Amino acid sequence: MNIHMPCDIITENYLQGLLNEKFKDNPKATLKDIIDTLKEIPEYKNSIVKPVIRVGGNDDFAGKIAVLMAGGTNGGEKVFKAYFEAGVGTIICMHMPEDVRKAVVEQNIGNVIVAGHMPSDSIGINMLVEELRNRGLEVTTMSGIINKF
Repeated sequence: MNIHMPCDIITENYLQGLLNEKFKDNPKATLKDIIDTLKEIPEYKNSIVKPVIRVGGNDDFAGKIAVLMAGGTNGGEKVFKAYFEAGVGTIICMHMPEDVRKAVVEQNIGNVIVAGHMPSDSIGINMLVEELRNRGLEVTTMSGIINKF
């Protein structure tokens, strides 16, 4: 049974909802504001891997935020470009290959924050684990899962 993709989607939905709510009344939110918000989440706070801006700068306006946590490397430069052309200002993802980063920099139309693979995976996995524990199952996490506590 594969639980990885559903957990990625749980993370994606959780982060998208959190960021939408946090910045709904702040059209001038910056990339630093997003980074600061992500660093408040226990899995990012407790990880040695921290969210980083890969395209853009601290003071750049975020605009509309799209969280893309499922689908490997998110489809590459053409998919990123399609999001930006559709009005997204900032994409938040788990990882971004260097060739895609360079292409997005050359496109010069959007920002990218890489939140980190293991802490991002851990958000969705921890939510699933918590639900399983609430149903009476004993669950032991391993293999790099970053606990919330």
